[in-house]
Amino acid sequence: ICCNTCGEFIVKGTKFNARKEDVVGEDYLGIRIFRFYFRCTRCSAELAMKTDPKNSDYVVEAGASRNYEMWKDTTEDDEAKAKAMDEAGNEMRALENRTEESKREMD
Repeated sequence: ICCNTCGEFIVKGTKFNARKEDVVGEDYLGIRIFRFYFRCTRCSAELAMKTDPKNSDYVVEAGASRNYEMWKDTTEDDEAKAKAMDEAGNEMRALENRTEESKREMD
């Protein structure tokens, strides 16, 4: 993650003293979700993130931004494969998709 205040990169696995709290009203298949608050190592700005058990990852909520989200790539690849399979069996659907893409590019 990258601190929004000073631009310091904080790598996964860095040890912090953090405050942990339960996220009330959110869970994933009965798994509790936690929110962690910690400070940037360079500028001491407060950063917040919460666990994401669905993707076995975490979500940055405040004070920082993610550099790379691996699960988004797999989602986009899966969508592209599904679209290609759909178009392979149905020529009319392929034509409709190309028309929609052309229209989006013009706008």
